[in-house]
Amino acid sequence: MPQEVEVWYVLPAIRRELAKAMKTKVVPRLNEEGKMVDHKITQKEIARMLGVTEPAITQYLLKKKGQRSRGDQVSLPERVVKEIDKAADAMIAEYEKTRSNEDEDIFEAMTSEINRIIKFMRDLGVMCDIHREFCAHVNDPCEACDSKKA
Repeated sequence: MPQEVEVWYVLPAIRRELAKAMKTKVVPRLNEEGKMVDHKITQKEIARMLGVTEPAITQYLLKKKGQRSRGDQVSLPERVVKEIDKAADAMIAEYEKTRSNEDEDIFEAMTSEINRIIKFMRDLGVMCDIHREFCAHVNDPCEACDSKKA
């Protein structure tokens, strides 16, 4: 099923790219002296934003050769990576609004952005390409998840 491919392969690949994008981001924050300084997003913050553990973020960011997970088997097109970068910015902006409150739920922003990316991938046909790559029985052309049919 396409949904299984999304869960097993695509979601881990999206999280990997989100973690990589977030790790490059800098946000202005007040330091102890009350001055505004640039702050690099930490792995702990990335883990909180993505709803995963810090060790998971470490694995996403490792630059070792080889494939550690199913998500590493998926290469995302540059157009999708650019959308993921936009999603990282949106998620960080939401996180910055709520970061002082550890109990604040930030998963709505994550869920919304990941759903937007998956829809973008479906609309581009990328999801079908990935499904074809991992499932030999997919028809070509496949119209199972063509959102334009209905």
